[in-house]
Amino acid sequence: MKQHKFVIADYKRCIGCATCMAACFKSAYERGKLSKARLSVLREAKGVMPAQCRQCDDGPCANVCPTGALRFDDSCIELHEEICIGCKMCTIACPYGAINSSAELMPSVNYSVEPKQYLEIESQAGAKNIAIKCDMCYGKDGGPACVDVCPTSALIMIDPLTNHHKLGKKIDVESASSLVKRVLTGAKISSLDSHNKGA
Repeated sequence: MKQHKFVIADYKRCIGCATCMAACFKSAYERGKLSKARLSVLREAKGVMPAQCRQCDDGPCANVCPTGALRFDDSCIELHEEICIGCKMCTIACPYGAINSSAELMPSVNYSVEPKQYLEIESQAGAKNIAIKCDMCYGKDGGPACVDVCPTSALIMIDPLTNHHKLGKKIDVESASSLVKRVLTGAKISSLDSHNKGA
């Protein structure tokens, strides 16, 4: 049985509005983290859905991290940005493609006198590159911000140990419970065709 808390999306409810990404960005900023969204909305031919860290119990990302910046903590895999060296080993190890890297400008570099380069911030000299991954809004009262703001309640936070699940405000609890049961028992997501008829 899975041990870590995680957020999962019901692809049939997702409308691809990216409100979750905006809330994630804001939560990261308010908590003093690098201001980047920790999830991304995938747009495929069959539909849209946010993709984010599944907080794997075996944590392939944490197991390859050379500095211990990724570690098992508080029922999830937490990222300590201050000791991340931006080696990108975790991005390679993640089976879901849920970790990427980005950069922030360093206060020790005077960018007004540095040569202007037409490069993304991830490539600029003096920018500190670090891993970006969902940390379940660690330190924020109420848990993951993405779940709070989803207008269709497509996102659900699942805690398999306590059986406590954080649901959006407008969600059909019966449908959500059906999704949670299927996820925790390992049912294929594509077989979720009857839990939210009429939604």
